[in-house]
Amino acid sequence: MSTIFGWGFRLLLCCGLVFASACSHSEQARQFPFRGTVVAIDPNAKVASIHNEDVPGWMTAMTMEYPIENKAEFQSLHPGEKIQATVNVTTDRYWLTGIHKVSE
Repeated sequence: MSTIFGWGFRLLLCCGLVFASACSHSEQARQFPFRGTVVAIDPNAKVASIHNEDVPGWMTAMTMEYPIENKAEFQSLHPGEKIQATVNVTTDRYWLTGIHKVSE
């Protein structure tokens, strides 16, 4: 009887591990080259309002707020600067990485 219980417990444990690993799989972000001009900075929300050029495959030119998770990249931004970066996009969020200032 203890052998049946032991196998049942192992089977339940394996199923639980498979389920947990499937749930922890995060969506791979799509990445697009990004260029734009910084319009404003919101230090409390860690977002920059940026007028972006067309981002082929994702969106047309417009001004919108972009979250920036890297503290050093965020602190280096100033209104009026032209930048290039990578915009990372998942089904529920987007953010900028690899931000560099560009000359006109």
